[in-house]
Parts: sequence; structure tokens; C-alpha cells
Amino acid sequence: MSILSAIGTAAEADPFTPFKLQLTPNITSYSAGFPSYPSVFARDIITSGILSARPELLISGIEVGAYYQAQKSNTVNGAEEGKIAHEKPGASLPSREGKTDYNACDTTALFLIATEGLSRLSPHVFAQTINNIKPSLKKAVGYIVSHIDDDIFIERPPTGSSGYALKVTMWKDSVLPQPGKEEPIYPVIYPQAHFIAARGLLGMGSLLKEPELSYLADKMFRKGIGSFILKEGYIVYKDNEASLMQESSDELHNLAYIPKTYKDLLPLDEIRGRAKILETPFGYMCTPREVAKKLKDNYHGDTVWTQDNALINYGAVKFGLSYEAGVSSSVASHIGEGQELFGLEDNIDGGISLIRKGNSKQLWAVATSEYFNSQYSLLNNPWL
Repeated sequence: MSILSAIGTAAEADPFTPFKLQLTPNITSYSAGFPSYPSVFARDIITSGILSARPELLISGIEVGAYYQAQKSNTVNGAEEGKIAHEKPGASLPSREGKTDYNACDTTALFLIATEGLSRLSPHVFAQTINNIKPSLKKAVGYIVSHIDDDIFIERPPTGSSGYALKVTMWKDSVLPQPGKEEPIYPVIYPQAHFIAARGLLGMGSLLKEPELSYLADKMFRKGIGSFILKEGYIVYKDNEASLMQESSDELHNLAYIPKTYKDLLPLDEIRGRAKILETPFGYMCTPREVAKKLKDNYHGDTVWTQDNALINYGAVKFGLSYEAGVSSSVASHIGEGQELFGLEDNIDGGISLIRKGNSKQLWAVATSEYFNSQYSLLNNPWL
């Protein structure tokens, strides 16, 4: 019997039931969304578990992550030893080489965070689980540490490969938010992936009883804030060729993973000023509109993403940004049964209208509804 089966849930009251998949006889998984993404995306499962504070989702993310964890490098699908899969089955994309299976640099750290979440939300289940998953946790830590240079997490393809099937390997995995440049020149630093990696290592320091990981995480938080979250602007990415300073929802989103103890290092007034550029009546958009209009792919442009705004809300509440918390919560009333994201359209009267885009049922959109509406969610039981 799987851990998930042992916990059990009331299926008739479970909004995640439509997404359930039986990965193996002993592992229950969840699809990312319908109609477009019936595949397994570990990032989506884990993020949904974090937001909704549902142990069964965290357990599924942990089991799925361990089941598909890479054992060796593969230049075709982006695998590296210890790396957690992005998409299973992986996809081939038009005019791109390789497959997408391991095309995410943040999912491995989220796997670690999911384990910490389980330890906080369901300690008795965690106690039954830790010995079985400890080898996977150690391999995941090894993958992350192998990508850290001078206290910064650096994304680079496996040795022998020049890139990935996906052009960008953080959660905004369409194109870089820079007109005329769709993908980085590797190696690349995505600050958001850096902060997620730091948060993953911080939790493992105590869970694995390896204090050196907590020490490394502390250095990463300090170095990351000092290098990327600046008074003069936010660094969206830095690759082997250039860096981009630009307003981005990533900056607010990062606050969900940065511990409150680093508050004095953060230029909060400047962060709030930059957030105004991204504000809409429906939540925060990913990228400034004037930039988004020039992008070849606007999937993460002037679009409002549900889970992005939930994590923005959590970080804003954590750091006392009450106005920003209010703006991000505006997305909640528009999600319906699980709308994935929203586009923006100018009105003839100068206002902005919302356009429903993407999947009508998305796993982490349902989790966002839970986040804002459930007394058991991360919002009301903060641990991250």
C-alpha cells in the first residue's frame, strides 16, 4: 500500500480528484491540467501541495519525484544524477532538439521543500517515510550542490549538451522576457531558481542533520539578495553573455521562499515601487506590458498566473506588504473551477479586461483557490 493510500481522502469532497492518475499500482499521481496537460508535472503537484497544505499532494510529489529521479546524465532529455523530472512522459517540441523530461532547474529543490512541508503538516507520516526517501533526498541535494558556484545556483545543461528542448527551464518556461532573445547563453543564473534552491537546502540542513547545508543556504540567501534584488532594479537572469534588469513577478514571488530573518537586507520600498508596474485589477502580471507586447511568445508576458499570485500573496503577507497582498488576492475571484491563467486586453475606455487563457482546469489553480479559501492552507498555516 502506498503512503497516499494509507492517509486516504474523502474523494467526494476532494477538489483534486479529477486530476488523479494511477502512476503505478502503489503510486497515485496527478495530471497538471485539462485539456492540454494530462501529463505528470512534479513541479505542479508539489506547488499545489504547498499552497493547499494537502499532505496527499506533497506525498504524491515526493513519490513521483523519487520514482522518476534521474540516475545518470542524458544529453537528450536533460537528465543529471539526482535531478527530479519535469514532465513525464517527456515531449518533443517543433523545431527543437531533445525532449522535455528533465528540463527544469527548480523542481529538484521543490522536491526537497515538499519533504519539509510533509514533516511540518503530517509528522507521523513523515516519520514513516524519511528512511525510504533519504537516498533520494541526498541525491537531490547532490544535484543542487553540484550547480552551486560562489554561493550562486547556476543552470547549465548536462556535459555534452548545448541546451534543452525548452528554451527556459524555470517555471516561466516559454521564452526569456527580453524581445529578440528567447533563450539564454549557458550557463545562466535565474534568481528565482536560486532562491528556491536555497530554501530547499535550508530545510534539508535540519531534516538530514547536515548543518553545513543550512550554512550554505544562509550564504545563498545573502548572496542572492545582494546580487539580484537591488535598490536600482531586479535582475531577471544573468547568462554567459549579459544580464537583464527589469520588473518581474519573480521578485515578489521570491519572497515566498526567502525567510523573514533576511527582511533587513531587502529593499522593500523599491520592490513595492517596481510591483506597481505589474499591477492589474486581477493580480500581478508576469512581465511589464510594454515588454510583453514585443515578445514572440507571450505565455509568461502580460499574463496573470494563479499560482504565481498565490505565492506572491504569501511572500507579501510574510514581509508585511499589505497592499501587495491585496492586489495578488484579486486573482482568487476569477479562478472559477480552475482557470490556469488570464490575459489582458485594453478597453476602448482605457481600462483593462480579463481574457481566460490556458487550461480551464489546472491543478495548481485549484490549489490557489484552496490557498485563499481554506482554513488549512499555507496562508492560514504558514511554515514556508
